[in-house]
Amino acid sequence: MSDFHVIIRGDSMWPTFSDGEKVKASELSEEELTIGDIVVCKHPFKSKVIIVKRINQILANNQLFLQGDNPDPLSSEDSHNFGPVNVNLIIGIIKN
Repeated sequence: MSDFHVIIRGDSMWPTFSDGEKVKASELSEEELTIGDIVVCKHPFKSKVIIVKRINQILANNQLFLQGDNPDPLSSEDSHNFGPVNVNLIIGIIKN
């Protein structure tokens, strides 16, 4: 399992992470994802965009509902906009 860094862009994960903050993520191993985990994910509709979101719900058929931490509902493009994402789009997990 190797680590990589991600630069946070935007305010969707505020107050947990700020715009421009560099965070360390780990590739997923056999680890099971749980509600509350912060993950690095491929955007389901924008192939070149990587997003950082929190798992809000674990649904049937390997689907995850991802959500930003910012309490302003207009500040985050997340599963409220694009729906649940398949677990195979998750490329890493951020452990605080």
